[in-house]
Amino acid sequence: MLYRTEVTRIGEFAAEALSDNMMILFNDNAPADIADYCYIHPHAVLSGKIVPGVRLVLGEQSYPVTAVGDVANQNLEALGHITIRFDGETVAEYPGTVHVQGARPDQLVAGTAIIFEMNN
Repeated sequence: MLYRTEVTRIGEFAAEALSDNMMILFNDNAPADIADYCYIHPHAVLSGKIVPGVRLVLGEQSYPVTAVGDVANQNLEALGHITIRFDGETVAEYPGTVHVQGARPDQLVAGTAIIFEMNN
């Protein structure tokens, strides 16, 4: 397992971003104006690099990672902050974005596990 945390708080506008196929993560030190758009989680340690081929697990759903922005790993390690795009793109749109293949979840609730793991 490369990273494991869980959603503890959901920003007021986070579901709107999710309906646009993106999930914005930030640890519980998120600035207030940004936190409204994020799924908030406690700090966790990133024990390896997220690269294409790694799997993102959200609750019971699993998604293969297809692209990783240049600073996504550093941002996740330092701030718990990345944007996950559910579009299967093979080139990262922005430096802090992780792209995954598969239909976005309809909703996420507090307690949902967020895990990045090696694909077995």
